[in-house]
Amino acid sequence: MLSIDPIARVIVSVSHAAASPTAFDTGLLLIKDTHYAEARRFQTVTSSAEALSVLTSLGFAATTDAAKCAQKYFAASPAPTRLHLTCYPSAETPVQALDAVLDISADFYGVAFADALTNEQALALSAYLEGLSHPAMLFLPLTGTAESITAENSPLRQLNAAASRRCVALCASGTPDTAALMGTAMGLQLAHPASAFSLCYKTINAVTPSAFTQSQVEAIKALGGNVYVTRGYTHHLLENGSTPSGARYDEMLYLDMIADALQTAAVTLLAENPDRMPQTDDSTAQFINRFSAILTSWADRGVLASAAWRGSAAGPLSPGDVLENGFALWADSYDNQPEADRAAHKAVPIQAALILAGSLESVVISVSVQA
Repeated sequence: MLSIDPIARVIVSVSHAAASPTAFDTGLLLIKDTHYAEARRFQTVTSSAEALSVLTSLGFAATTDAAKCAQKYFAASPAPTRLHLTCYPSAETPVQALDAVLDISADFYGVAFADALTNEQALALSAYLEGLSHPAMLFLPLTGTAESITAENSPLRQLNAAASRRCVALCASGTPDTAALMGTAMGLQLAHPASAFSLCYKTINAVTPSAFTQSQVEAIKALGGNVYVTRGYTHHLLENGSTPSGARYDEMLYLDMIADALQTAAVTLLAENPDRMPQTDDSTAQFINRFSAILTSWADRGVLASAAWRGSAAGPLSPGDVLENGFALWADSYDNQPEADRAAHKAVPIQAALILAGSLESVVISVSVQA
């Protein structure tokens, strides 16, 4: 499968306020295999029962972490409908194993490993995903005490220092718990085809909440780690659905989906246009009209929202300018296009500024009482 990047490339950069076809609802489970054969590299299952049957036929008993991962993945509510299983030989590193899968399919978004990773492997995977053209998110377990998880040079602290955006690290008892979280995220995406969701405060089925103190919870969350805890007596909640960079999982998901939609629209416009598109501003208008319709749909979905631009000046935008529907699109005139770009038949770059709608994670209730 050849990438469409050479035809239409989307570059996403995030400005913080001053104060490839992808199945975004499908997970990938990688399993180290001491009896590896090439036929075991990639299989797709659609239920817990099918996953157990396939894994059993491959020699993985129901008591293995591989089987437990698959069972907890499908235990999510709402449940995902697909999981890719990939075995890889012990001689391969996790990065090499994931790279080998991408030679077969890019039809996934979540990535989890059935076997425990070393700290070095986890950090290498996170760095690999940061530079990967295919958008994906690693679901990583953090095992041990709250003190060891937040200790100097711990994987979480190193991921935080690297501002990792491609990893959701969960304090867990083992890899099956993170597979459960991956299943929850994939199921939520499947159940929200026309609306936005947040991973924060969701329930993760088949996972026992951690018994952390409030100060331990805050220390872990300050580094972009995630905890599954009990609030009150009955509320089992994931907090905060974050990456070590501080960006929320759903923010990264929707930026990835928007980039994918814009890229696909650009290729479609070029490929399906019955006439050639001239290197003129009229062609730019066609792209901007197509992209505007796409971004408006994301505003309708609740991902983008009208607000004042609080990033740095960009193109025609200045801080304080209000972006209707949460986006603005613009491009320079072809009159100013460099001759080398014109000779290479390139379009002028089209710029987009987006304002994410965000999501509420806390509320203060003020009650006034007259005695």
